[in-house]
Amino acid sequence: MTRTIFLIEDLSQQHLQAQSVAAVLRQADFRTCLLDSAETDPNTIVALAIQGQPRLIIFSILFADHVSEYLGLGHALRNAGVHAHLTLIGALPALASATFLAACPALDSVVGSEPEATIAQLAYTCHDSAQWQRIPGIAYRSPTPHANPPPPPIHLDDLPFALRDSPISNSQPPTSHLQFATIAASRGCYHECAFCLPCAFYRALGTRYRLRSIFHLVDEIQVLSQQGTRLFLFDDEQFLPPRGAREKRIAEFADALRQRDLQIAFTCKCRADEVDEAFFRQLHDLGLLRVYIGIESGHQPTLDWMRKKTTVQQNADALKTLDQLGIVANFRTLLFHPWSTLETIRTEIDFLENVTPHGPTLFSFRDVEIFAGTPLAEQTRNPISRRNWVSEYTIADPRAELLRRLNRIVYGSSYTKTQDALDQAWFDVLLSKRFGMQSDASELDRLKGIAINLNRITLGVWREMLEFVEREDIYDAAGVHLRAGEWARKTESPQWA
Repeated sequence: MTRTIFLIEDLSQQHLQAQSVAAVLRQADFRTCLLDSAETDPNTIVALAIQGQPRLIIFSILFADHVSEYLGLGHALRNAGVHAHLTLIGALPALASATFLAACPALDSVVGSEPEATIAQLAYTCHDSAQWQRIPGIAYRSPTPHANPPPPPIHLDDLPFALRDSPISNSQPPTSHLQFATIAASRGCYHECAFCLPCAFYRALGTRYRLRSIFHLVDEIQVLSQQGTRLFLFDDEQFLPPRGAREKRIAEFADALRQRDLQIAFTCKCRADEVDEAFFRQLHDLGLLRVYIGIESGHQPTLDWMRKKTTVQQNADALKTLDQLGIVANFRTLLFHPWSTLETIRTEIDFLENVTPHGPTLFSFRDVEIFAGTPLAEQTRNPISRRNWVSEYTIADPRAELLRRLNRIVYGSSYTKTQDALDQAWFDVLLSKRFGMQSDASELDRLKGIAINLNRITLGVWREMLEFVEREDIYDAAGVHLRAGEWARKTESPQWA
């Protein structure tokens, strides 16, 4: 049996799961091939597996996007005579291992814990079910699904640095000018948002939140900097530790960067109630360019239902503070959920209108996705759909449900391309400014002006759609289709001059 392992993930999503697991396997002396599912079609993967005869094939699932594709690939591998052990890793399959095993007979196992804790053992023993079925954290059929208790939590400083030498990934960086790397300073989250899949996963393991030491973290930053990396994308669910420890940790981070003469740029995720002007000014001085902020909603009952423990005013204040500091804020609005009404949607649009002057990026309108194992899944008790691997729901008010469906049409691929183009432009300008390259200060104002103008157009379209579903026949398919086309054209790619 070969020592080759295939590890399949959509690397364009810029997460670390596959790269971290690959590093552990490489450390255990396995030949690990990272395959980017965004760039490598299933037939090619099957052909590579026939040729390479891997002992273990790992499907790394980040959310629900590629589940059906990966399970279909598992069947294709079996039909092609590939006998490798097939396993899934990730929070979603870990929290619903029985469902996944029942849905896909081609699978041998699901890793129900942090994959780095068990994957080397599985690689060593995958040829012998009597051995691998005893591994902590592994789920399998016996003949019905069975899950072993998880292993002890990983000490994050014991993990090798993520493997970053994948030749098969052609995913584009967020900027074309400087080398970037995704990195993590922690795992888990000490909050309890009802919809959050990663938080549910770490709570189930009994390890809500852990930090790497600053020494270990900056060691990795230094290694990557020596290889040419200037931009670091922190993938932590909760980059900042709780109040009380927060200031000390960032002071240690600043000291470590200074002592090693490291000038970096970075992005991170945060919550609205963490945005303090003085503290974020310090982060900006360290190189924080962009924040992915968990606004989620501008409707207080919705925030409460999501267990965000934040307020609408905190959301608005955070966006204003970040704007004043010159830190670009990206956020999404979870506009649709099982209890959406026209009134909740209108309130969300009102909030976005109020914060438009402080929004340098295009608004993003999303459905709440209900993942297995989350408090929201326990509350709704809807089964997981094998069509899209979340719990499906229909909004009770048919007018709100129509708006939900219109959202997918009106704000489709053309709108997404405009979002991506503006995001790219922001990265280019901010990085040029950070590293003293040629940069026109007026370009910052120009990009913000574009975002404000487009967001106002977008909100105008939402007002029209709200008026339509209130006054017109929502069951007139031809009329709805006609208006949807008109609204979509209004949100298509703008003139950038």
